[in-house]
Amino acid sequence: MTRTHLNLLVQLAKVDGVIVQDEIDLIKQIGEANGMSSDEISRCFEDPTLIEDLSRLTDDERYEYIYNIVRLMKIDGRLYKEEIRFCAKLASKLGYREEALVELMMKIYSDPDISTDKAALKSTIQQYLKK
Repeated sequence: MTRTHLNLLVQLAKVDGVIVQDEIDLIKQIGEANGMSSDEISRCFEDPTLIEDLSRLTDDERYEYIYNIVRLMKIDGRLYKEEIRFCAKLASKLGYREEALVELMMKIYSDPDISTDKAALKSTIQQYLKK
């Protein structure tokens, strides 16, 4: 887990102008699950600027990034145009075609327990990587 990943999630949480507790909790959960300390996570909220070049990520890392941004976008139960634009821009920077974001949004929004099918969804989404 890189700080960049959490920084992107914080940027997305801030894009609509309000960070709700559920967004904070999910970001902390993702950071902790990936071995980040509380201090490292706090620094992401204080300064969410990017640290590394997204083009250097592995395909697995790219999937984790796009998967988690869509999960975060879903957490408050509302979709904002700013969030969709941010996620579309990020998906493109990660090397995904637009269809990847649409597919993820449909799957994650329709299935409240998507984490059980994360691996199967990954193989579908990876087909949308630009080669």
